[in-house]
Amino acid sequence: MKKLMPILLALLALAVVLSSCTTTIAVTTLAPAAVDVSGYKTIAVMSTQDKAGWTYPLFWNSYVPMQSVEPTYAALLRLLSNLDFNASSRIVETASSTIYSSIDNGYFKVVAPNVTDALVTLGKNNGNVRTTLMNNGVDAILTTEITNIYYDEYIVQERDKNPTTYNNESYYQINFYLVQKYAISINYVLQDVENTRIIATNTFSSDIQTRRTRLGHTVGNAGTFVKDSYYSIPKASELITDLIRSFARDFRNELTPHTEVNYFDFKPNKPKVASLEAAYDALDDERWNLALSLFAEEYKRSGHLASGYNAAILYFTSGQQDTAFALLEEMMRIYGGRDIASLYSQLLEIKRKSDAAKSQIESTEKSGAKQNSELIGF
Repeated sequence: MKKLMPILLALLALAVVLSSCTTTIAVTTLAPAAVDVSGYKTIAVMSTQDKAGWTYPLFWNSYVPMQSVEPTYAALLRLLSNLDFNASSRIVETASSTIYSSIDNGYFKVVAPNVTDALVTLGKNNGNVRTTLMNNGVDAILTTEITNIYYDEYIVQERDKNPTTYNNESYYQINFYLVQKYAISINYVLQDVENTRIIATNTFSSDIQTRRTRLGHTVGNAGTFVKDSYYSIPKASELITDLIRSFARDFRNELTPHTEVNYFDFKPNKPKVASLEAAYDALDDERWNLALSLFAEEYKRSGHLASGYNAAILYFTSGQQDTAFALLEEMMRIYGGRDIASLYSQLLEIKRKSDAAKSQIESTEKSGAKQNSELIGF
């Protein structure tokens, strides 16, 4: 816990960054994991398993199939399959490292897949995985499985809808494309080691993605084939591993506290108060304390709504949250207004999330009744 506290304190302090637009401020705060991970200080991550039962299709290690390609051009478009050898193992390796890295952000101790696998193997040899994990300080174990992998590829020809003119000749150009379609689903189960209960389970699935690479086209009414120059065609494993990396944020947000950025717009000087020019200049120069002082003084003197609104934002971002809420409550009571109520709700939600994240990080209590049964799935 002592190791985590400097990180916690640094992130609970609201970091303020002025954007390129001088009327907007960015606030970085903590947000909790979607799953209640309170009390789980050490999480072991097993290597991802491929449970998709995926077999290489008929076109593997052969030429890419063609759909509706005229025989005249078929011989010119012969292309070896992009479904690379050992694609499955590359996909599994990427999934393991991506999932581990996404939740290893300093708030909990996270045991790497190779170490976790060794502990599980040792536990199986000793006859009790649960006891082995507990003896090594593991509070929860994360298992992940690839439940679906989809990949297809083929070559198609498509005629342009509008004619092309070349050397005073009008014709309909035919284009030839390599089409690659791919998708993946990954399921996770997070288990409480001591209490042998499932904390959470979920499946992340991508939509079917499509990548098209033009291989060639025709020129003139004679249909002369011209091969296109393309830099490279990605292998199947490259496309699918990119999808897996896109799940990193999903795993992070679901299973560990994390930071998020919220943006707030300052109100302009309306109705215009000449003395507030110094306050807006202070915003431009990132002199937050001076800007706060001037806005707060103007609101107290005249009840200028923009000044009160801006002062509330600056109170909050400088760590004076109670003062910010008290100011906004006063403004809602006296003046009302949707903008003021909306800002109040936003700040309240940011505080709620930050408090929830702090609770998850600091809590030592786990939910669930203690049991002595073996872990599920082991």
